[in-house]
Amino acid sequence: MAQVINLLTLSDGFGDSRAVPAWYPDYIKWPEIIQLITQGVTVHNFSRYGAGNEYIIQCLRNNLDNKQAVIIQWAMPNRLDLVLAHNKENQKFWSDQIANDETYRNNVLLVGDDHIWLSSASKNSAIQEYHKKFISARQHQMRSQLYVEHAKLLLKDIPHGFMLTKNSEYLSCGVADINEWFWHEPWQGMCEFRQYSKYADLDLGITQPLPLIQFDFIKKFIQPKFDLPWRSERDIQAVENMLYRKYQESLKNKPL
Repeated sequence: MAQVINLLTLSDGFGDSRAVPAWYPDYIKWPEIIQLITQGVTVHNFSRYGAGNEYIIQCLRNNLDNKQAVIIQWAMPNRLDLVLAHNKENQKFWSDQIANDETYRNNVLLVGDDHIWLSSASKNSAIQEYHKKFISARQHQMRSQLYVEHAKLLLKDIPHGFMLTKNSEYLSCGVADINEWFWHEPWQGMCEFRQYSKYADLDLGITQPLPLIQFDFIKKFIQPKFDLPWRSERDIQAVENMLYRKYQESLKNKPL
């Protein structure tokens, strides 16, 4: 019997099939699509809506055991993944901030021994102040560059690939080897690819690209470069047809 390949996948909402419109419940993302078009692969997906690159690197460090392959989609750098390890006074402050955040109040996850709040683009006043007053965009970028470099060291003996959610040219100055990256143009993300996909005319303007566009990205840029036991072209075409049917069915429920 062939050995099962445990594939670890990490991203923000681009890889999280829970972050979908209520009227489109089958809006599956790339980790789940890879699961459908491979055989003998078990996908361990730790993608989470609202995640930043600090969460991604911590998840990588804590979930590498018994993984034979890893694909990471790096998020935009300017996000706060808040480790909730404050003194009592500030712990209450942040607990209140989280409780009052309608979008991200349920986005506290346990990573290793730490609880981390993934706040992404929260409109919370404390988060806005953090970004505007304390941490510059450039410092966010420098941190993310270090996370990518650290990931490369952790993965030096494990087959892996990187990709991006959105344009991240800030990484270009610190990356010497681009062969392990998946993209349609250097430093461009899946978000930019949506206008070049064969399904571009179906795009609905939702934050994450349509399942069909993510499927198209996998077919064009991941499958040719990443050694996984991919299913036959006939089986993969059947998945593509299924995604198209789900798209058509969901449009019937789309609010006007």
